[in-house]
Amino acid sequence: MGTLEVYVWFEADPARDDAVRAAFGRLALAMAPPAGSSAAAPRLLRRTDLRTRPEGPRATWMEVWTGVPAGGLPAWQDRLDAAAAASGAAACAAGGRHLEVFAPDRAG
Repeated sequence: MGTLEVYVWFEADPARDDAVRAAFGRLALAMAPPAGSSAAAPRLLRRTDLRTRPEGPRATWMEVWTGVPAGGLPAWQDRLDAAAAASGAAACAAGGRHLEVFAPDRAG
């Protein structure tokens, strides 16, 4: 079946940057892969510019999750959603968290 890469992007008030980083740290710990997994540690990225929204400026964040088992994606997503709520990561996301799933290109 192979593995997938999952990207989760969201916007947050830039005044909450420290809260976003702390919540991601807790989220990453909660989602730690089992021993022997091919998954690398998740990464957290932040756009260098801010977006202007009616509510005020927003920073755009991206979580990068690799080595997600393709056959277990629905269960993994459920686990991620629960961990995001418990860690405070979901509460940091103004307008929600947006998940995108990618598979390696096997044609090349």
